[in-house]
Amino acid sequence: MKQGILRLVPFLFVVLALLAMAQQEKSTTNSNALALLLQSKGILSAREVAIVNEASTTEEANRRLALLLTQKGLISEQEYEAAVAPAKLEAAPVTPVVRAKPQYPRDPTGAPPATLGPEGISAVIPVRVLPIDVPKQSGLIPDIKLGSGTNMKIYGFFKASAIEDTASSGGPTFGDQDWPLPLLIGGDTGPTADPQFHLKARSFRIGSQFEWVPKNSGFTITAKVEADFEGDYTDVSNRNIGSVRASQFDLRMAYMRLDHKLGALPWFAQFGQDFSLLSSSLPSLFETTGLGVGMGSLYERIPEFRTGVQFHSGDLKIQPEFAIVLPVAGSSGLTTDQRARFGDRAGSDSNEPGVESRVVFQFPLSHTWKRVAPAQFIVSGHHARMNEIIPGQAMSTASSTLPAIGLPSGSSATTIIGATNCPTASCTLLTLFPKGIQDGNPQNVWTTELQLPTPWVTFVTKFYRGDDLRFFFAGQLNDVYSNLNGATSVGAGNSFSGRAISFGCLGGTIPVAGTVDCNGNPVFIAKLQPVGSVGGFVEMSFPLSRIFHAAPEGHNAGWILHAQYGTDRANAADARSGNGLARTDLETISVTYKMNSWVSFVNETSYIVTRAATANSKLFAGTAVTQAHDWRQEFGPIFLF
Repeated sequence: MKQGILRLVPFLFVVLALLAMAQQEKSTTNSNALALLLQSKGILSAREVAIVNEASTTEEANRRLALLLTQKGLISEQEYEAAVAPAKLEAAPVTPVVRAKPQYPRDPTGAPPATLGPEGISAVIPVRVLPIDVPKQSGLIPDIKLGSGTNMKIYGFFKASAIEDTASSGGPTFGDQDWPLPLLIGGDTGPTADPQFHLKARSFRIGSQFEWVPKNSGFTITAKVEADFEGDYTDVSNRNIGSVRASQFDLRMAYMRLDHKLGALPWFAQFGQDFSLLSSSLPSLFETTGLGVGMGSLYERIPEFRTGVQFHSGDLKIQPEFAIVLPVAGSSGLTTDQRARFGDRAGSDSNEPGVESRVVFQFPLSHTWKRVAPAQFIVSGHHARMNEIIPGQAMSTASSTLPAIGLPSGSSATTIIGATNCPTASCTLLTLFPKGIQDGNPQNVWTTELQLPTPWVTFVTKFYRGDDLRFFFAGQLNDVYSNLNGATSVGAGNSFSGRAISFGCLGGTIPVAGTVDCNGNPVFIAKLQPVGSVGGFVEMSFPLSRIFHAAPEGHNAGWILHAQYGTDRANAADARSGNGLARTDLETISVTYKMNSWVSFVNETSYIVTRAATANSKLFAGTAVTQAHDWRQEFGPIFLF
């Protein structure tokens, strides 16, 4: 079934893993005798020993070592304070604070890498881009200390991948992407399914965490900025030929966060761009450029002002959060100049923020399990309002832009007679709405998510339901359509965001071409009907090395198997008035070999199938079809730093 060079990928993958396992792991040069002893007993990993050795002074090395032992539960927070903190507290008498876990670099999906401990290999950690762990003062082990007193830690990754697809999304716009979209979205694929090979080397991401430690203050101040090269390609003369190699550097996240306590309750306020509160759970896909666009992921990053508080009852943590966010429609009809200037406008034209909220319940499934993350149950919701503006002149152009009933392209606008809101015996849309008109629609979505890590398998599932979900990469990338509810069309007007919005009247007839008789009924603007959608994903991740009792510090310690199914389904009756796509399913199996803390290799095989809302309504390989499918193979390394 598979053709081309990627036939050799599974074989090469196994050979590479065997070569890596055949080598003897070099012991870490360690100037700290205690850290070296703890490594030999399996209490510290090589990476954790390196963190201790990176300290510039013996005092700092001891602090880092104690911090790691606190994280592993080998010493208590009170013992840490007694052993490390007294001198600092005497010099600056403030309320003692609990130190946080050291901040490790994150993998491409956003989850911290699994670390090794005395009980063996960690279970698989779910992807949690919005963790609820409370940052603490001096909890960041810095790479750089700035002159302002700010601590700074840099992280990121390099990734390259070889990709083969047995089919493309089709058409001149979407037919040659190196990341997957729903099939049938771009038009005919030509005489074949348009199988393709890509070699992608533009996946580089870099970020930095910041921490300020104000003296004599109960505030913890942190920040993050992150960017990568997954933005769009440039369109300038010196890059027109070379643009296929690389895309533009693009901001992902940039925010500042304040943490304090309201009595005994942790409270935070965050300002900037971060993941939407709908994005708590993401699948562990190797292909992160689209990360399951239109295939059940439902996520987005968005400018937001967010706040929350955390309640504790034993090991149970409950964190309700609320945010006001930038309302965005994800309009598809914007011009290139509009996208370059402001990106979108229907949301901001509503003159009201979007609102989001979520509640996270976090708890351990078992107190006897070691190296297993706690479980989470999450509910979240989003509401925003979109507003489309049609200026008067946009309803007076010829029918090439505003189709006139029964007239050929280029004729004058439709003549309306018999309408109760016509000021004269006959009128046009411009006569009815000389200053223009506004129309709008709500954007609503809710999700429920469950993450259940165990020593043998980590189970993650997400379900969502909503409408107008194009901006959140769902709803088969449909948004809204003009719904006249059976009325007769009398023309349309073009909004500022490039959407043609219909007008009509009930009981209308067409006595002659180019004229509509409304028979005593008023002309009204169509309802902007959001396309309704449901979807989600189910994922199981197996820590193979842990299951088969591999040596924690050996070369077999990093094998993980992921199995995932995702689906995104638009209401077929709505989708027929949109892009015509009703459903896309994604089934993925991937094997990850983590050679060490910095290097992993992944082989991912996916099956994608898309179904149209109307039978035989789409062209694929030159034939009218109802559905199309694609086998996708992707292989490559990830280098963390």
